[in-house]
Amino acid sequence: MLKIAFPIKDNKLSSHFENCTDFQIYSIDNSSVVKEDLIPAPLHQPDLIPVWLAKKDVSDVIAADIGLNSIKILTRHKINVFVGVKEKEIKILVQDYLDGILETSGN
Repeated sequence: MLKIAFPIKDNKLSSHFENCTDFQIYSIDNSSVVKEDLIPAPLHQPDLIPVWLAKKDVSDVIAADIGLNSIKILTRHKINVFVGVKEKEIKILVQDYLDGILETSGN
């Protein structure tokens, strides 16, 4: 099962990973969403969020912008990181990911 996490702020994709207020986490099985959770992000502390996501068994992070150190920690925990995602409705981004057409532009 995949668990895809999106950093959220003001009910949309956060412009920066570490400044989000929540994470929208989708559990995916056989290319279908089986569960959707909105979880408050922990208070921002250096390196805390990537480890926190790893403890939640997240497999993928989809973000607009994210710091290099966070990317290193996420990948160390075998979490795939997709960066440079343009703001769209989160459900559309999930479907783009599942369809293999998620557009990223780097960090």
